[in-house]
Amino acid sequence: MEEVDTEKYVKNEAGYKILKCLLYPVAITYKPKIYGKENIPAEGGVIIASNHRKAEDPAFAVMATKRVIHWLAKKELHESKFKWFFEAAGTIPVNRGVHHTGVMEVAEAMLEQGYVIGIYPEGTRNKTEDPIQPLKYGAVRLAQKTGAWIVPLSIAGINGAFKSNVRTCIGEPYKIAADADLDQENEILRKKLARLYLEAEEKTKE
Repeated sequence: MEEVDTEKYVKNEAGYKILKCLLYPVAITYKPKIYGKENIPAEGGVIIASNHRKAEDPAFAVMATKRVIHWLAKKELHESKFKWFFEAAGTIPVNRGVHHTGVMEVAEAMLEQGYVIGIYPEGTRNKTEDPIQPLKYGAVRLAQKTGAWIVPLSIAGINGAFKSNVRTCIGEPYKIAADADLDQENEILRKKLARLYLEAEEKTKE
């Protein structure tokens, strides 16, 4: 693979940790609980594949691990007045309307260097009644190409500060074989996310 410059996404991990500390007191007002934190490998390349129903989702995913998660995020966030926040958080901008922008090559290189990449395989926020929408192929394709662990994660119960019982359920890590069928693997991941989401939703009632 041609060498890819990843420095700008990883050079400011201190900024990420500061933002995480600042977010923590706010996150507590959502009464969060996390199940399966031990399923996130402590080292090596990891893909966090998460469901996405609310704008606050990333905050609760990052609370689940001490590792820095570099999220793929729509480029509009990097063009907004909060650009500084997303740059400090080490997110990787994605132009969802254009293919072959190089973002997947960046993610691939970072995984091979042992970093954690966060992906929303549904491609956008799920505003439907379905637990999980059909998935894009980015997560499973990256896992197959790099040999990175893929960790399914689902969040439920976000209804605003002091009105929530947020539950994050994290599935066991697994790998995708080099000769695996990606259509089948995408469906496997979708079912894992749906099961975890329904589990998290049920736990919000506890």
